[in-house]
Amino acid sequence: MKLFKYSVNLAAACIVASTINYLPAVIAQPKPSSTNSGMKLTPTQFKVLRSLGLKVALPTYVGTNFQAEKVLVEAGRENVQGLRYFVVYRNFSANKCFAIESASGGIGDLPSGTRSYPINSPIFGKSVLEFGLYGNAKQPTLLSQWLGEQNGPFYRFVGTGVVPELSDCSNITPQEAVKISQSIRYLN
Repeated sequence: MKLFKYSVNLAAACIVASTINYLPAVIAQPKPSSTNSGMKLTPTQFKVLRSLGLKVALPTYVGTNFQAEKVLVEAGRENVQGLRYFVVYRNFSANKCFAIESASGGIGDLPSGTRSYPINSPIFGKSVLEFGLYGNAKQPTLLSQWLGEQNGPFYRFVGTGVVPELSDCSNITPQEAVKISQSIRYLN
């Protein structure tokens, strides 16, 4: 039994080391951990995010039937944003998805969209969710202004089409996106 635990810890350490050396990396597993069920992460996903050294923040509310499908992490000298993570949440039965993105720096303001929805986060204060054309999106989508303390790290909601990982699914409603954004909390 102890040998099995050691192997799992060693494998997780190897995943973390390879994540930092060969970026970006994707870490995904099907079952969420019971210790962070609101965040809906697997133990491996949780461990990799914690290993970045960033203050990790994720939504405590993600909606019914959503699970963390992918966790992408980046760390490198050539990345303007320094340390980053991107957690893709997906509801397979409804073909809906979104992501929560974090960056340690290198962010800027988002241009206003065609419609704005106020976010009032108890942790990060007031912000805005925009509906417009952003990133790789071919049709209007949802993207929030960055949330976070003055010196970071920073967090935001990302809707479908903005990045390739979110190109094969539909958006959730803006009201759900605001609710998810307002539920972002730091992991313990």
